[in-house]
Amino acid sequence: MVAGAQTLSLDDTFLAPQILHPPPTRHALLAFLLALTAMLHIGTAAWGDLYDGAEGQLAGGAREMLDSKQWLLPTNDGAPLLQTPPLAYWAIAISFKVFGLSAAAARLPIALAMLGSVALTFLIGERLAGYWRGFAAGLIHVCSAGAFLPGRMVTPDAIFSLFIAAAIYCAVRGYQKQKFRQAWFAGFWFAASFASLTKGPGALIYLAAICGLLAILFREARLRFRLLLHWRNVALFVLLVAPWFVWAHQHFPGFLSPSSNWIHSTTDLPRRRFLLFQFAWCFPAIFLVLPGLIFAPRKIFRPDEFTFADALPLSWTVVALLAALLIGGGHAYSSIVALPGFALFAACAWERTSRPLRKAGLGVCLFAGVAVVTSAILSPAILGLKSERPFPDAPWLLMRPMAQLAVCLLFVFSVVAVFFVRKSRAEIALTIILGSMVPIGFCLVESASRLAPFFSLADAADYLNPRLDQHGEVVYEGSLRSGSSLSFYLDKKFFLVNQMPTAFERDPAAQNKYLDEHFLLEAWDGSNPIYLIVDEERVSYWRKLITNRVHIYHQVTTCGSRVVLSNQL
Repeated sequence: MVAGAQTLSLDDTFLAPQILHPPPTRHALLAFLLALTAMLHIGTAAWGDLYDGAEGQLAGGAREMLDSKQWLLPTNDGAPLLQTPPLAYWAIAISFKVFGLSAAAARLPIALAMLGSVALTFLIGERLAGYWRGFAAGLIHVCSAGAFLPGRMVTPDAIFSLFIAAAIYCAVRGYQKQKFRQAWFAGFWFAASFASLTKGPGALIYLAAICGLLAILFREARLRFRLLLHWRNVALFVLLVAPWFVWAHQHFPGFLSPSSNWIHSTTDLPRRRFLLFQFAWCFPAIFLVLPGLIFAPRKIFRPDEFTFADALPLSWTVVALLAALLIGGGHAYSSIVALPGFALFAACAWERTSRPLRKAGLGVCLFAGVAVVTSAILSPAILGLKSERPFPDAPWLLMRPMAQLAVCLLFVFSVVAVFFVRKSRAEIALTIILGSMVPIGFCLVESASRLAPFFSLADAADYLNPRLDQHGEVVYEGSLRSGSSLSFYLDKKFFLVNQMPTAFERDPAAQNKYLDEHFLLEAWDGSNPIYLIVDEERVSYWRKLITNRVHIYHQVTTCGSRVVLSNQL
């Protein structure tokens, strides 16, 4: 008598190990990850004001888009913002429409994007090596320092990271299963289209580099990824992405030229500091696996049995860091897209690290945490926040108790994790040491919110909004980017002094907001209220200039490192 048996294909045997229905443990682990991410990101969305720079540009552009109904052209104080395609602005504008104008509503799409990225990290890890690998990778993702700081900033990077992860997940599903492969690869191009509408067509180069590296390393990838280039998939991408870029080029000639701002962005950080920040954003996981990477690299990388599951996280991380450095301009927050790939790699490395090296990793992690906090207390500028204005020492002194609490928590959790490593319970040890980042993460978010008055004009806008009528005007001395939070918080358009119009501001009405000192002093002597916002270090210059020319000078309020001057009491 012959029993009936189902014949399994090669794909089912080697690439899709989850033949049976997933156990309840898998669902519980995924639910725990999503609940933790929601608590950390959605639960803290209302903490602190939005910073000047990228946050003010994105939130201010979404507010102006909602007010003007010009859904194709993001603007800040009327100036076109063409460095970033409009999808991230659309997401935040919809959030404003539903939940009202607030910092929490601006952060909500970012929080949801982080929630989706963590879920996709879990799913990709599950497809590569089982749901425990996916859980460890998702936990590393959500409990990294980068998830609490750059992952919480109102920038397009978190949304971009979501669509990149979605595209890679579709590529993995299409690689593993012949059934529905064409549909999964269509999903890859669909996600790539949304990624391109978030940060530009560089997303396609990004994904092509990852898939290209995998195709070079593995013959199976070359054969299976060939279907990615089917003309229908390429046509789908062109139909979704091309219309906005064609429209922008028609209305702003030169937009697609190699020298335009949307291709090249200003580097915020030197390369050495940028690379240093990547170690900081990957804390604590990078230090947990560092001893294994140094002293037992062959055990982690396994060059004799290097598989697709090993190559994908490495390719993702390397391409993401290079793209952030070369295309992203070296912004401290632009490498958030590398976090899912690194989390997958770190989860695998921790699993393959020996017990003594795991103990060493916990020690290195504790030492690194203490060193970073101590250095930050002694020299706050190490945080990289020192840019156009001096770093404020006073509020940092108020945050020393939180820094000391973070060190104590890290020490306690490290000792407990060492105990479980000795008991050969590496999964529990990893969960415990990463769990220490939850209270530490709250300290990081609270610290950023306390520093907001020194890097945001929200308080100045709160002071000015009730005092402005149809005749009152606000003038800001500085670049539009350095005062971009005014675009979100101020209820009225403002003027800029000692600045030049952008290359795409051809409208005379938009150029009229750029004033020189002579014109400002003439208006200062009039009867209409004028409020001038300057840095503290410029107060003496303006006091001398105004009193010598007009003799009407009032310093009405101070907001962080900015001072508001007026011709009215």
